Amino acid sequence: MGGFSEPAADHGVWEWDLDVDAVTWSDALYRIHGVTPDEFTLTSEAAAGFVHADDQKMFREVLEGALARGGEGTVQYRIIRPDGAVRTLMTRFSVMPPEREGLGRVVGVTQDVTGKLGLEEQLWHLANEDSLTGLLNRRRFLDELAREIAVAHRTGKLGAVLMLDLDQFKEVNDSLGHMAGDRLLIEVARGLRGRLRATDALARLGGDEFAVVLPACPPDEACRVAAELANAVGTPIKIAGRPRRITASVGVAPFGARRDETADTLLVEADLAMYRAKTTRSGEIEVFDEAMRAELAARLTTEAELRAGIEEDELSVFYQPIASLVDGSPVGCEALVRWNHPARGLVPPAEFIPLAEEVGLIGAIGDRVLATACEQASAWRREGFNLYVSVNVSPLQLVHAEFADFVRDVLDATDLPAPLLCLEMTETALLEDAREMVPSLRALKDLGVRIAIDDFGGGSSSFGLLRMVPLDLIKVDRVFIEGISERPDDRAIVAAVISLAEELDLAVVAEGVEKERQHWDLRELGCLYAQGFLYAAPAPSDELDLGGYSLAVQPGVGDPSEIREFMRQIGIPANVRRPLGTAAEEAA
Repeated sequence: MGGFSEPAADHGVWEWDLDVDAVTWSDALYRIHGVTPDEFTLTSEAAAGFVHADDQKMFREVLEGALARGGEGTVQYRIIRPDGAVRTLMTRFSVMPPEREGLGRVVGVTQDVTGKLGLEEQLWHLANEDSLTGLLNRRRFLDELAREIAVAHRTGKLGAVLMLDLDQFKEVNDSLGHMAGDRLLIEVARGLRGRLRATDALARLGGDEFAVVLPACPPDEACRVAAELANAVGTPIKIAGRPRRITASVGVAPFGARRDETADTLLVEADLAMYRAKTTRSGEIEVFDEAMRAELAARLTTEAELRAGIEEDELSVFYQPIASLVDGSPVGCEALVRWNHPARGLVPPAEFIPLAEEVGLIGAIGDRVLATACEQASAWRREGFNLYVSVNVSPLQLVHAEFADFVRDVLDATDLPAPLLCLEMTETALLEDAREMVPSLRALKDLGVRIAIDDFGGGSSSFGLLRMVPLDLIKVDRVFIEGISERPDDRAIVAAVISLAEELDLAVVAEGVEKERQHWDLRELGCLYAQGFLYAAPAPSDELDLGGYSLAVQPGVGDPSEIREFMRQIGIPANVRRPLGTAAEEAA
């Protein structure tokens, strides 16, 4: 009736849905409280009624404080069972934010610690254990790792750090709910613990990441243990009434051979090896090596230089026009960040944006680009250029509840109408974090801001996003535009996207248009807007050509590109400057 398998006989798992005030207990929690589901009607009030009268005030204060600030909490208290027995319980719980709207939920693990823990031991558990799984937390794990590094340096016996990440954890969370995800983490923790030595340290670092310290364990043996742990994770686990099979990617970082290694650097090395394993193939094991060390050194250098570059205002914004395929006029511009590195020159975003996301700099960069782009669009508007500006945003920006407020403040400060701002997210990012981003996207839609999906068509669930995410515009991935004139399959895909977008009242922008033939093929398919080097390359605002793309040369009289080259050689401009219309509003 409780619906959960148990991590241990004296542990129970529970969930409290704050929106409907519904409480769910596992079978063990009923046993701990001395009742059965058949004889006890479970509500939040009834559950709290077990708490000893002398502990009621403390219990409420801890719970209400955690609800007010979010995060995690731990509380030890007494209960009185129906048979009169007094038991001492320790509960670790996490306040989970709502997936869309509402109050969210609280999930927890309760342990019967009657007669088991003295005060000092209780305090140790509170300070050193993960509240969900009971494993070591990050702080305690780093302490254990630092101690084992010192032992390895003194004895000469090599050890290893393992970083383990579940490959399908997000799918379980999204398809079965967070309670199922928490159950999975508890079962994985139990499986890992059962395959390690008493001298090994096991921790949950957060989310679905686990870490292990293997003292006196050379690299070959560490890889064997890593494979055994991966196999343990791969054992089917019964979640939500049916077996689920997942895999894990493992990174191995040996220690003891270098005097400059620290707990923090080793954790980074293990994490890098794990990431390499995950990108190679799910369920792989990678050992940190010299090639990765060089990569890590370059990454740390780039990170330091990027932080300095942000402080020194080395980032700038380029703009690439989005053209109307009807008359060649620009309807908007995409804002593209560039890094003016003092030694390397202009650094394209692909070389530093992923790093910025990993190290937490993307918010500062993204906010600056957004503010700059809105200010520029407002300046164009004052000059008579009615262009919308399109800005790329990161999932890390969108998951913050305050992001929509920040956008509103920027629009107010720059006096830019909301419909002239379009925010772009890549399809890949949406596929990974769509549910978490939807609340911000809806808030942005309420402001009147336009929403676009970038690089559309590459993901396996592309069309499902059109139903989930409040969109205004689709940008078709350049990989399909490249083959539109030569490959019938690509042409058919582009035609299908255009047709679907028309049915859904969405605008379509073709990305990466570089050839005249692609331009005319897109027009023939009914696409209204395009972007690419054929029309203009990205450029600073003061160097941007907003004159529009000339449609004077029509296909059918020789090769258009050859005709344009001939025109260039004899001094006739291919692009004819012309007044701008109001196509920006049509695109939006």
